[in-house]
Amino acid sequence: MTPLRPSDFPPPFSPGEFVAAPGDPEIEVGVLIVGAGPAGLACAIRLGQLLEDAPELAERLGEVPVAVLDKGKQAGSHLLSGAVVNPRSLRALFRDRIATHDMPFYGRVEHEAVYYLTSRRAMRIPAPPTMRNHGNYVASLSQLGRWLAEKAEEGGAMILPETAAEKLLVDHGRVRGVRTGDKGRGRNGQELANFEPGDEVQARVTVLAEGTQGHLTGIALDRFALEGDNPQVWALGVKEVWRVAKPLDRVIHTMGWPLRGGSKYREFGGSFIYPMGEDMLTIGMVVGLYY
Repeated sequence: MTPLRPSDFPPPFSPGEFVAAPGDPEIEVGVLIVGAGPAGLACAIRLGQLLEDAPELAERLGEVPVAVLDKGKQAGSHLLSGAVVNPRSLRALFRDRIATHDMPFYGRVEHEAVYYLTSRRAMRIPAPPTMRNHGNYVASLSQLGRWLAEKAEEGGAMILPETAAEKLLVDHGRVRGVRTGDKGRGRNGQELANFEPGDEVQARVTVLAEGTQGHLTGIALDRFALEGDNPQVWALGVKEVWRVAKPLDRVIHTMGWPLRGGSKYREFGGSFIYPMGEDMLTIGMVVGLYY
């Protein structure tokens, strides 16, 4: 039997539909960041710090030097997961002005375990280097996103929630900003009573921080030949947040079952369990398919 691969059946997609020439801007900003995840918000925070030390440049960038677009109702709305975080990068971002205990973490990882699973057994193995988290901290990505958004706004960034970037504005080989999606359309694209057309947001610099496989990022990589020798690859992942009666005192990773172990199946993956406070867990599974 010939295996079926999802990559052989891509959904209909034409990059040209998501590129437009700029017109008259409804909104003009200095630097536009698309996506209010940790990367986009960290970018906004760092730009705010740099502009604080360069007031003349901030003035040249206009009334809104830095703006962040996010499709969620608020920053963090689309970040459903727990995470184990090395606080070193956040300490560097805030230049050690914020202590680790003031960051939105649930606690330090004191215990961890890694298991190789078969259909009948769970064998504990030494933690590979990439899975060693002792001394790191457990966080909710949603809570971390909201906290980073507050810090970005304190630094002068404007965050525009419920605003999805739909098209890339390109003029003479240069990105000029984005056009946002319409609001108030029905399931079949019809205009509803609360319909609002999208806006043209133009910027001197546009930063794409859409997350995994953002469609505008994919278009920019292709249109401007930005793909490197080692393109990004992804695995399939499923995450759930559970409420439990008994708290978990450790971070747990697994690999192996229920995926098939034979090399002919070209499968590999595992699961993770992160404690989030006294009664919450994030449980996830990641599957890699190799062809």
